[in-house]
Amino acid sequence: MTIPMQKQLYGIGIFEEEILLQDFTGDGEKRLVVTPEQLMSFFRTGITFRPFPGLIWMKDDGSHKKYLITLPAGKRTILYRYKRKLISRQQQLPTMVVNAQIDADGKILNINVWGFSGSQLKHETVLYKLPLPNLSQSSMCLGSTERSFGNDIREAVERTIFDTPFNHHNDKVGREGLRFLDYNKKYSGRCPLRTLERIGKGRDILEEQ
Repeated sequence: MTIPMQKQLYGIGIFEEEILLQDFTGDGEKRLVVTPEQLMSFFRTGITFRPFPGLIWMKDDGSHKKYLITLPAGKRTILYRYKRKLISRQQQLPTMVVNAQIDADGKILNINVWGFSGSQLKHETVLYKLPLPNLSQSSMCLGSTERSFGNDIREAVERTIFDTPFNHHNDKVGREGLRFLDYNKKYSGRCPLRTLERIGKGRDILEEQ
């Protein structure tokens, strides 16, 4: 009797500092860094763990959830409200890591966001303050932004950050303290890391879990 070959659904790699989950259930292979708690949830009866691209960890205390996710580097359209006018600028941004806290009703309560070089966040990775208005170090002022996230957390986080106009009242960016429009013009929409303020290391947020 020939036993049919089974399709592999998941794979787990346990390294010195990280646990890597391989997901073969969709098109192609996805690799995600998971925490020991997430791995336990994955095997716990009655609980379905649904990782998504960019997820580093998720923490649930029963009333709030925190997600640490990465967003890819690239050009972003920055909506900017200045002197009663709504203008837009293209701004190149590095890879971003976002810590988003969500309440039991599915609303984003707060967002902290950092930039970093490369594509993988490690303990020794240098974190930078992004050249965006409305940031106090890593903390973003959300104002009256619509913050319901629905089923797609990553999309909701991006929408919360970039689909709402930034204001001019807190728009000093970069190590030189330039106004956002001046910074954008001086560096032609680019974002050299040497122009950004260092505000931590990867371990500061990786170990928060």
